[in-house]
Amino acid sequence: MRTKNILFGLSLDCVLAIILCLFVSVSGCSGTKARVMNRGEHNMVGSNKAGSEVYNPMVHSTVDKLISQVALDRVRLAGYNPAAPPIPQKINVYFASIENRSMEELGDFKEHLRASINEKLTKSDQINIVSERAVDAILRSLNMRADDLFAEHNKDNFISAMGKSGTPIEYVLFAEITSGTTESNRDMQREYKLTLRLVDTKTWKEIVESSNIRKEYNNSVKGKFFNWFKK
Repeated sequence: MRTKNILFGLSLDCVLAIILCLFVSVSGCSGTKARVMNRGEHNMVGSNKAGSEVYNPMVHSTVDKLISQVALDRVRLAGYNPAAPPIPQKINVYFASIENRSMEELGDFKEHLRASINEKLTKSDQINIVSERAVDAILRSLNMRADDLFAEHNKDNFISAMGKSGTPIEYVLFAEITSGTTESNRDMQREYKLTLRLVDTKTWKEIVESSNIRKEYNNSVKGKFFNWFKK
């Protein structure tokens, strides 16, 4: 009777909250539950490190910037006349590597990022991505890595070997993930940056584009409270 009186004395919101907590507790005991997300749903926001909510937008933004800059450079170098038809030829690009210089391990996101960048670049009217397997095979035959191409004699040997295979390499693409952390007691803000460097194999001139996203992590009660009103 005492329990019944206590329940009737609570507000409807409190009763619903208690029922919800009990439901979550019971359902949590049965193990992980999964479902297929709808196409229009927002990505889950990771509680401890960056995930798709950070990396996917950075990939789209940075690749778009790079493609636009390549188009502008080609128009400038060719002395393009706006009244003339567009330049049809694409540049041949070898996507060399993704380097992680951030505070967080990329895990399986490293290959996911590579695939996402590749997919977006291959749909461009400006860039032709050369087969990574073909290039890697030639690099192994020359006993080189992508970074070794910056040595003059290595570059010449590589370009010559690629030319003989019928696929000359004009540019090498490097991707880099970095982060910067600002801490405030138990709370912190981390800024993530994706940088793409497109290097001309003849002149070593670089086209550099980047995008960044800031993410807030709240561990303190105060941080969580004020973060609720920011949503």
